[in-house]
Amino acid sequence: MKKLPFDIKKLVIYAILLLLFFLLMGLSSKFNDLTELTEQHEMLRTSVAELEATNFVINEQIGYATSEAAVEDYAREQGYMVKPGEVLVIPLSQNNATPTPVVLPTQITEQVPNWKIWYQLFFADNK
Repeated sequence: MKKLPFDIKKLVIYAILLLLFFLLMGLSSKFNDLTELTEQHEMLRTSVAELEATNFVINEQIGYATSEAAVEDYAREQGYMVKPGEVLVIPLSQNNATPTPVVLPTQITEQVPNWKIWYQLFFADNK
């Protein structure tokens, strides 16, 4: 039998190592994808929890706004309404004097031509 210029056993070992290399590269890629998707999943779970809390608060506000207590609170506090037999009392502060505004005199600035500004910039004695 004629001797081949390369060893078949070495060729098979190299082929197996090359195949393992590509399999590990694919596995690494899938692991990176899994890590990224896990992070996105956690972020979305946090967002969902925040939105559910917001939804709960809004539903509570809607429940209060449609109740009789909200109507009565509005009527008494902002509408200045009273029930039959009650007397409306609006307290007045003791200091009704309106403070007089302080008027500051306006300052008039003199317009200086541009050539004077440049002259001062280059030729003035700056100490």
